Amino acid sequence: MFFCGFDASSWIDHPFWKSKFLIKESAHVQLARSSGIVYCWIDIDKGDDVAPPPEAEAEDADREELVDAFPSPAMEETVAPDFDQFADDIGQAQLLCESAKTATTIMFNEIRLGKAVNMEHCLPLVDQITASVMQNSSALISVVRLKISDDYTYMHSVAVCALMIALGRTLGMDEVACKEAGLAGLLHDIGKSFIPLGLLNKPSALTPMEYEIVQRHTSLGYTYLTKDAAIPSYASEVVLHHHEKIDGTGYPDQLSGSGISMLSRMTAICDVYDAVTSDRPYKKGWDPADALAKMANWRGHFDRAMFSAFVKTLGIYPIGSLVKMQSGRMGLVVRQNADVLTKPVVKTFLPDENGEIIDTQMLDLAAPDVTDSILQRGGEDWLKFNNLDQLWLQARQG
Repeated sequence: MFFCGFDASSWIDHPFWKSKFLIKESAHVQLARSSGIVYCWIDIDKGDDVAPPPEAEAEDADREELVDAFPSPAMEETVAPDFDQFADDIGQAQLLCESAKTATTIMFNEIRLGKAVNMEHCLPLVDQITASVMQNSSALISVVRLKISDDYTYMHSVAVCALMIALGRTLGMDEVACKEAGLAGLLHDIGKSFIPLGLLNKPSALTPMEYEIVQRHTSLGYTYLTKDAAIPSYASEVVLHHHEKIDGTGYPDQLSGSGISMLSRMTAICDVYDAVTSDRPYKKGWDPADALAKMANWRGHFDRAMFSAFVKTLGIYPIGSLVKMQSGRMGLVVRQNADVLTKPVVKTFLPDENGEIIDTQMLDLAAPDVTDSILQRGGEDWLKFNNLDQLWLQARQG
């Protein structure tokens, strides 16, 4: 059958990346049935039971683009996971995150003292983060999201840097352009150096007046950076405009559509995603998959094509997502399979009667000998409060 989409369903709620493709595997049918959606559309003129027209050869190339329901983003090639290598990558990512946090903390503190941004420190850090993302984006993105609320201001900049580089790869940017995107991400919130820490770390909702003060971080950061000739203009522009929205309702200049630079549109997505999935003094972070679903429904907020690329970068079940398995076990997504976005590598486990995590096992759901599969995303909230996130740091199988 030639599948054309589910009836009355948002694209992000169903288990397929593309909404139109030729079904060639029974697994695709099983995924459709397990979605919980009752109806779907098929094109009876494009199924394999239809006699090919004379120009079939010419159409073969077009069909090949539609056959793959799970196209690869520009990420690591999908190969059988080497769990020992993954453990090593996690270890390296942890070390990088620690050094990045130290460097970023120093940068923010020096700016509070009136010093200029030290590009001799920033550029090597961006180079290291780029190299880590290029080698294994899953490892760094998984570790950087473990930041505690007290580290948020500093580690948020590191996280956005990594997400910008990963998104840049999916968008087809070369390494130089990815590094530029990463630098813009690292500096995007530099204006918060001029906002009182009491407001940034307030454990409750901001008042309208306090929110206006925090909003000034864009213009304050821009004014500060434009005084330094060593800061690239594209980075300063991102600092000023990363809170603009496609429909023109953002700030500070109410820019809209293509009037917002590409890097600012990228940063808007990466910034919001990391913010809503992070624990803050006044709230717990959202589940990554739920965050993508909610962001997809914010009409007028993001560049839609770029947001689609962002989902493609992170996967249908982003790293850190909690999922329920067909076997009844729970699973934590620790790595993507770029060619099969619905079959990531998961750390499965069972909670005992005291809520402790037991019987963990690493599973590559794309492996031919693995019979378990994802039933649905999400799980009981209490699991998140039992150091569940730390599971992927024990990256070796068993």
